[in-house]
Amino acid sequence: MKKSYFLIIVLTALMATAMLAQHRGDRRKNFREKIDQLEKIKLIEELNLTDEAAVKFFTKRSEFREKGKLLNDKIDSLSTMIRDKAAANDGQTSTNEWKKIIDEYLYTEKQLQKNKMDFFTSLQSMLSPQQMAEFLAFERRFREEVQDLILKGRPRPERE
Repeated sequence: MKKSYFLIIVLTALMATAMLAQHRGDRRKNFREKIDQLEKIKLIEELNLTDEAAVKFFTKRSEFREKGKLLNDKIDSLSTMIRDKAAANDGQTSTNEWKKIIDEYLYTEKQLQKNKMDFFTSLQSMLSPQQMAEFLAFERRFREEVQDLILKGRPRPERE
C-alpha cells in the first residue's frame, strides 16, 4: 500500500515538473513573439514605412533571420563537437581532423557575416539612405534596450 502511494506521489511530481517546463517554454516563446511584435511596430514608425515597403522589408528580414538561425545552429553544433573532442582528450583526433573542424567553423562564421552584409545591401535598394541609417541605429539601440530589460538593471561592463 505504501509503495503505491509513493509511486503516485513520484508520478505526480514528474508530471508537474514536465508541465512546468512546458509552461516556461511557452512563456519564453510568447516573450520573444511580443518583443518581435514590438520591434516591428517601432521599426514601421521609426522608418515611416508604407504597408508595401513594410511587407518587403519584413520578408527580407525574415529570410535573413532564418538563414542566420541555421548558420548559428551549425556553429553551435561545431562548438559542441570541439568541446566534446577536446574533453575526451584521447588523442584520437588527428591534426588534419582538427584543422578540418576549424576551417568549417571559420567558414560558417564567414557565411554568417556574409548573410548580414547581404541583408544590409538588399535593404539599401529598398530604403532611402536616411532610413537605412535610422535602421542601423535602431537595431543596436533596440537590442541594448531589450538586453537591459532582460538583465533588469544588472551593471553592464563599461564600453571602451
